[in-house]
Amino acid sequence: MKSNAGTVSAYIDALPVDRRKPMETLRAMIEKAAPKAKGSMKYGLPSWEWNGPLFALASKPSGMELYVAEADLVAKRKKQFGEVEVGTSSIRFKRIEDVNLAVVAGLLADAADRRKGGPTAPRA
Repeated sequence: MKSNAGTVSAYIDALPVDRRKPMETLRAMIEKAAPKAKGSMKYGLPSWEWNGPLFALASKPSGMELYVAEADLVAKRKKQFGEVEVGTSSIRFKRIEDVNLAVVAGLLADAADRRKGGPTAPRA
């Protein structure tokens, strides 16, 4: 759900308790995988950019969502994420316990690694 929060921290702090911890976990994973990515609020969502949009998070009434701009990397791991819904460039889930976080960590690292080459890095 879109937010009027001015910062990523304010967005996460305003979430219900059951959503706050999972979003903090994903934020920490994103910032570990892509320490050069700049976090900010875009379109009412916490977003990270590095040589273009890279990651975003969302808390919606139906669950939570992680967006990764490198859609081919998401598709490559589609069956490994766990009991989640996978879209073109997103992973949707109700509980973080349903997500294979080791696979997500690999996805985030690969997406960040691809951006080291700049915005025109080759896409698989």
